[in-house]
Amino acid sequence: MAGAVKKSLASGRDRRYLACMSTPPPFIACGMYAFTPELRSAWDALLRQYHDVAGLAGDPPPVEFDTDESMLRDPAMLFGHTCGYPLMTRLRDAVTPVCVPEFDVPGCEDHLYASRFVVPAESGIDSLGDCQGQVVAVNTVDSNSGMNVLRYALAKIGARAPWFEQVELTGGHRYSLEAVAAGRAQLAAIDCVSYQLVMDIAPHLAGAVRTIAFSRRSPGLPLVIPARHTDDFDRNGFTADLNLALAALAPGQRASLHIRRFRPVDLADYEIILQMEQFAIERGYAQLK
Repeated sequence: MAGAVKKSLASGRDRRYLACMSTPPPFIACGMYAFTPELRSAWDALLRQYHDVAGLAGDPPPVEFDTDESMLRDPAMLFGHTCGYPLMTRLRDAVTPVCVPEFDVPGCEDHLYASRFVVPAESGIDSLGDCQGQVVAVNTVDSNSGMNVLRYALAKIGARAPWFEQVELTGGHRYSLEAVAAGRAQLAAIDCVSYQLVMDIAPHLAGAVRTIAFSRRSPGLPLVIPARHTDDFDRNGFTADLNLALAALAPGQRASLHIRRFRPVDLADYEIILQMEQFAIERGYAQLK
């Protein structure tokens, strides 16, 4: 790993933070949009290309396709991928955002993304107001795209708890989509990137759900590094290397990821997430229920 640092510095890329990662062996945490074998393979290929483009010596570090917070707090994590809501509420002491993928899917604009508010295709639901007293499917309670933006949108229309008959925690956007498609839930907020990735592998779901609106946009899911290495990290160089790696990826793999490019971000970009949370709290809808 020391050789990797020297080679990286010699090429003009400051990677001094790698010098701290020799023991235990470093790894990359990348589970947010890698929920199928095909997507995991494409992300793995991209990250291997990054290792080559950056001129790092030795074998590429292993990729852990896991979204557990403990992975992002592990001292051996080289960099990882997380949601903006836990970043701002629990992880800002542990990690720093450095860049974000821009996606070529409906609902995304530059580095911003939105959630689709989806309902059963054959239902008579046309607005969030029509969902009062229904069942809502939520991937996790700490999701910006599945919970926070929906809470904000409901607060905007004056919702007061309890708004729903039941909140069903599904564990993932795909499972939320399946719950709505099967009629077990009448509403879900689905990250527009996850929606597209699910439809790529399960197109039959497209006919079973209907989008009634998009949420307010916020910055997409960032790649993060350990906060203790922030001062030693060249986010522009890292982002440039990722974009070169993306360009070198096999066309089929790049198409499956739907990534247009990466762009640098910092923590201040994600303040809008806390602003949406505070808006809901101030209007008496602090919890989605």
